[in-house]
Parts: sequence; structure tokens; C-alpha cells
Amino acid sequence: MVEYRQSMNGLKQSMVHKNPMNVGLVAKICHVSKKTVLNWIYKDALKAYTTYGGHYRIWPGDLREFMVKAGLDVHFNFVDERQTSFLIIDDETNYAFVLKEIICTEFPTANVMITDDGYEALLLIGEKKPHVVILDLKMPKIDGFQVLELLKNRKKDYSFKIVVNSGFIDTYARERLANSIADEIWEKGKSANEIRQELRALLNGVVVRQTVSSSI
Repeated sequence: MVEYRQSMNGLKQSMVHKNPMNVGLVAKICHVSKKTVLNWIYKDALKAYTTYGGHYRIWPGDLREFMVKAGLDVHFNFVDERQTSFLIIDDETNYAFVLKEIICTEFPTANVMITDDGYEALLLIGEKKPHVVILDLKMPKIDGFQVLELLKNRKKDYSFKIVVNSGFIDTYARERLANSIADEIWEKGKSANEIRQELRALLNGVVVRQTVSSSI
């Protein structure tokens, strides 16, 4: 079984901005001061993350979302090239759909795929090239360890992140995973906030400042 959740953005707009922007650039685009942009961030109205140097960065898609909610009539073309394609491989269907909804809450434009079949997952990874693979260990037909082994060469072909997410991670499993291509190891039971924050950190490769989008 495979289930898709396609992006709501449809066709991309003409590209002007596609990379994370600093406060100065956002201020220029919005015709406001840097102080105003910082206030938006402090009030959790504008989503931002912090670099290791402590500077704020804003993704173009998050800026567009803020503009719409705040009613800013500003011309702004962008292509949101964030890594927002996810593949969930888990035979616990209810859990997989809950995880999908958590992802879609944090990444509204994401394309989220779900499968409970390891073989189908390998085909989807080859065809769809997801940016993040969230993999359970205990599955029928082919388990997560075998999937990791079969993905070794695939991970050399293009860059993607693998999160092992399982409720059965004992000492032996951790030892095996330590020598695998898994980027992160999660034990099931994380809160929705923890999942959202860790996924954004994984995608950005930086320290994330947790935000809640709202209008001003």
C-alpha cells in the first residue's frame, strides 16, 4: 500500500528567491526596517531558524506564508526548494498517518508518501527521490535493517536523510544501526513538537528556533 499527499502549491512560480534569506534581505523585500522583521520573528509571526553563528534565516516559502496571513501586498516571486518530500515506511498504518499529519503541519507544502512494504519503498526511493525517509525496523517481507543495507549504494547517488523510527530499539539494534547509513535514530513516542523540531533541524542542518506561525 502506498499513499501520497501532494503539495498544495501546484506549479512553482517564477524564481527570484530560493535560498534562506537574512533579516536585511527580508526587510528590503517587505519595505520595512530590520527591527520590524526581528519583531515579527520574536512574536513567532514569521518562521525563522538560527545558524550556528546565531543569525536568523528565513525560507522564502515561510516569508510568503507570513505575507499572506499578514495581508502584505508585496510582489515576491520565489521557488521553495526546501527539502519537503518525505517517505514514511511503516506497517503500523494508524501511526504512519498520524506522523504524516504532523509533517504536513510543519511543512504545509510537503509531498508525503506512506508505504508499509519495504520493496515498494525501494522502488519509490528510486523513482520519487524523497529528501527524508522515515523507516521502521520491524516490517513484513523485508525489515528496516535490510532496507538500510540495500540503500547503501542509492545514498551515494543522491543526498537524502534516513531516520530510523522504531519502538524496538535495544542495545543490539543500536550497535547494528551505528554501522549503518541511518542519519538519526528515533524511538517511537516522541511528541509532535519534538518530531517537527527535529525534522526541521535535519533539513536545515542548523539549530532550529521553534516557532508558531500566526498573523499580526
